[in-house]
Amino acid sequence: MQPPLRSLLLICVLAARCGLSSAPVHGEWRDTRTVDVFDIRSEFSLTDARGSSLLAELPRLRRDIETLLGVSADAQPIEVNLFASRRSYQKYLSVRVPEGASRQALYVQGTDRGRVYVHRHAGFEVDIRHECTHALLHNALPYVPMWLDEGLAEYFEVPAHQRATGNPHHSAVRRAMLIHWKPSLPHLENLDDLNSMSGSDYRDSWAWVHYFLHGPQDARQALSNYLYDVRMGNPAGLLSERLAAEAPDSPRRLARHFRDFNSM
Repeated sequence: MQPPLRSLLLICVLAARCGLSSAPVHGEWRDTRTVDVFDIRSEFSLTDARGSSLLAELPRLRRDIETLLGVSADAQPIEVNLFASRRSYQKYLSVRVPEGASRQALYVQGTDRGRVYVHRHAGFEVDIRHECTHALLHNALPYVPMWLDEGLAEYFEVPAHQRATGNPHHSAVRRAMLIHWKPSLPHLENLDDLNSMSGSDYRDSWAWVHYFLHGPQDARQALSNYLYDVRMGNPAGLLSERLAAEAPDSPRRLARHFRDFNSM
């Protein structure tokens, strides 16, 4: 599913703003916690079942990303700012990150740490997992192509037990396959502006990530080799070119992957 108002924001001019004090402009945080690499500041209590589940889930999210991608994502602390309402969220961001105040949730990479901003609403845990995935990826890697950044965030935004088979993108892919779905990885690699990503681009980014994580061994190895080179500062090139050399005929195999996976 495309998150039209929720996304990462990586704008260099914001780095200085991100160094400002993180105290609310309108009062004190009600609950503050440090859990694993996450410094959490919340306008509402995290002592109920929902809050306890969130506190337990974030460290697991980091470990899962590290295990699946073969990276280390603890280079810097990650500040997670939780707001009781959209109004207080927008008031806070209008002072610090006005460019992001209209978004449903936000990740900003600062010079000292990544910062996540989410307001409480029905299902806001999806936003937290999505934005924290961005923060963890940028902790682990010097750069992440936009399509891969969004595809991984879409993959990890659902609860762990839903990642392989329960993501809403599954049904979108099945519908697309009925009308000769032809996802193009080079097309996704050419996207350089989040505003240019359509709903089908988010779907296809997720689909390629699913293929890399759950598909044939040569595709999984191609992603692993690519991320290793990115992490080590080696020339990584384009993943589509690497895939063509190391796991040929991947567009056709991607469609077959979902036909077979959906029948499991």
